Amino acid sequence: MNKIHRSLFAAIVVALIPITPGCALFSKTSTTEQKAADVQNLSQAAASVGTQVALQEHPEWRPQFELAYTNLDQLVTSKTVTGTLLRGILASLPIKQLKSPNAQIAIEAATVLYDTTVGSKVNVEAQPYVFAAASGIRDGMKVALGR
Repeated sequence: MNKIHRSLFAAIVVALIPITPGCALFSKTSTTEQKAADVQNLSQAAASVGTQVALQEHPEWRPQFELAYTNLDQLVTSKTVTGTLLRGILASLPIKQLKSPNAQIAIEAATVLYDTTVGSKVNVEAQPYVFAAASGIRDGMKVALGR
């Protein structure tokens, strides 16, 4: 990745990271829409940074990330995302987590999003957050893959 691409990538990631400490996801007064937007933003940040780091360390993994991106894109575009399908796609990756300074997506028995800013977690396989998480992960992978 050349210097211009790194700068552009860094600018995109910074724009995605929540600016205020503690996001609406864990606020008792936030709406479902605000929580879903936070899930999407945090998922996008974790996926973009996590994918970039994984591919820098293991460029041979790129085909697996490309396939996961394509599968996620199909699910999001068709609006057929379920927790089981999301977990299956993420489990196909040669990693156990995607992470950024502000968020971590752990691929466990259930896909869990950790907001490292406030130290809380949410099962993103549950509705209504699974679509937001899948969209964010797809968009983050798209940035990291240079699509």
